[in-house]
Parts: sequence; C-alpha cells; structure tokens
Amino acid sequence: MDDDRLREALEEAELTAYQSDAYVTLLEQGMASAVEVAHQCSVPVSQIYDVLRALEQKGYIETLEQDTLHARPKDPVSILQKLRSRGQMMDEAADAIEDRWRRPSLSSHMVSVVKHEDTVIDRARDLIRDAESFIQLSVTVEQFEALTNALQDARKRDVVVRATVYPDGGSDDWLTAIDLEKTLSELRVCHIPAFLTIVDRTMTCFTPNDWANRPFGVLIDDYILSFIFHWYFQTCLWSLWDTVYVDSDVARVYMTLEEFVRDAVALQADGARITATVHGFWIDRNEDCEITGLVTDILYPTVHRSSTRPSYDELAGFVRVQMANEDGTYSIGSWGAVYEDIEAVRIVLEDIDYTSSWDGIPGR
Repeated sequence: MDDDRLREALEEAELTAYQSDAYVTLLEQGMASAVEVAHQCSVPVSQIYDVLRALEQKGYIETLEQDTLHARPKDPVSILQKLRSRGQMMDEAADAIEDRWRRPSLSSHMVSVVKHEDTVIDRARDLIRDAESFIQLSVTVEQFEALTNALQDARKRDVVVRATVYPDGGSDDWLTAIDLEKTLSELRVCHIPAFLTIVDRTMTCFTPNDWANRPFGVLIDDYILSFIFHWYFQTCLWSLWDTVYVDSDVARVYMTLEEFVRDAVALQADGARITATVHGFWIDRNEDCEITGLVTDILYPTVHRSSTRPSYDELAGFVRVQMANEDGTYSIGSWGAVYEDIEAVRIVLEDIDYTSSWDGIPGR
C-alpha cells in the first residue's frame, strides 16, 4: 500500500487529513521535531503542534519536550488491533447489509416478496429456531434435511412439529437416515411440492412448486394471513394424506380446535365423557391462560344434522366448545376467535370416561 492509500485508510478509521499525513511522516522519519514534521508533510507549521498533541491523545505517537517539541511513533500494537478490529467490523457490516438486502426485515413489512427460494428457507430456519408452540411444515426431502437440526432443537423445547414431505419419486432412504422421534411430532407424505412453514400462528414462509412461471417467495408476519395459509396446509397438504410417523407422546395433543372437535364429537356420540386442558389466551385481555375441565357442549353449523365425525368443511366457518370446571363455564374458540372467552392454542385430551355420568362438575 502506498502512502496515499495508507493516509486514506487512516482517515477512514478515525484521523483527520492533517493527522494521517503527520503520522505517516513520523512512521517514515522516526523521531523528528514538530517543525521538521511540518516541513515533510502538508500540515502548516502553525497547526503542527495541535495535530501532534491530538495524535498523542489518540495513542498514535508520543511527544518529548527537548529544546523544541519532538515526536515519535508509539509501538503500534494497540493501533494495529484497533484497525484490524475495525476491518472485521466492516466485513461483518457488509455481510449484514447483504443479508438484510436479501431478507427484508419483517418488523417493518407485514408481507415481503423475495426472489430466491434460499431466502425463504433461511428465514424459515430462523423462525423454527425461535418457535415456541407449533410448526406446520411442507417440504421436499432435500429441504427437510436442510431444516433437520433446527427442527430437532424445536422438539427439545416441546414444540409440536407437523410435517408433510414431498418424496419427488425417490426412495425412502431419507426416512431411515433421520431420527424421526427427535425431529417430528407427526409426519405425512404428500405429493404437492410447495414449500410452506407456519410458526406459532403468526409467521409464514411460502414458495410455490416447481411449476411456477418464475421463482419467488413470500415472507409473512401476520396473524390473519397465516390463518389463510393454515387452512391451505390443513386441507391440501395434511388431512388428505396418510400418516407415516406419529409420536405417541403427542397423540392426544391438538394444535387446532377443529382437530379436537372432530375426535370429541365421535367420542361423545359413543357416550364418552371428555376432560381436556386448553392452553390459550383470554380474548378480552390478551393474556395467557390454561384451564382444565369437562367438555359440556360442542357447537358448529351442522351439529344437529349428524352425530358422526364432522369434516373440516363443516368446521371451517364456526366452531365453539363449552367447558366447565369448579370455577365456572368457559366458551372456547378457534384460531381468530372473537366472541368466545378463550382462544385455544393447544388442547390436551386428558381423559375419556365411558362409565360416569356428568353432573356438571368434573371429577365428581
């Protein structure tokens, strides 16, 4: 690097033009008087003393009072460390700028459209690592393998993970290569190859299948829009396909009220008394809650027409569950509930009792 480039670099770091010129001159001259330094660089003699003292305060040089003021460069260890650290910071800043350019911040954009599938998958991986409750996932085998570590971390946090995998006509070797018990709550194989991730009912990543005219992806941070994608997942990517694996520990855990109601209606038709725990939040004050009680009533548009297990079509418009315990009765609504007491986020089927008749208070 020549002297001019070195001066420019020092100015980019923290020095003024005069300070960088004087410092480079001292590096070449060693010890020199203030006047000699001024004569060897562009700093006027009238300003050289202020320039040298400023360099001394910043740790670049040291001054000595002899018959006249002299200066010499200090051991540059600390300066080198500072410059190299600054260079590393600039590299990291460049990487951060590139990352933000490729992945728009969702804090200021409810919906972002991106150009690259990799951007969508990278964003999904980040969301999975931060998931707290529920993940719905539709992937190819290759995408599933790319997200495996993040999914396993989520399962360690007791996050329910439901995935459908598009095999793309390949073998089933990938099934034996992955520890399903540590990775998923439930797995199904479907033949619709769209990539979709929905995390905690709010964050969604989507990129269409290979038949799209041009590649793009959608990143969503919105409760209602994610609800729409949830129904696409539920009706097209999930309920139509056979289960390949299910974790027995979560067999009685429901992440939507509709799923719970489908089973509960069939159980009640057989005379069962159902006790469940609902994890959700109070709608009027948006606070988390957890209640355990007896299911006393189930309401949906076609409830009086048939006692058989309702379809998702029958539950898509409206569904409500009434529960009771020693503290009172509660109305439980599904995703996006407005008029009920509680919006259910997770429902656990605690007990199925065919022997007792209900008298209004669970447990009696």
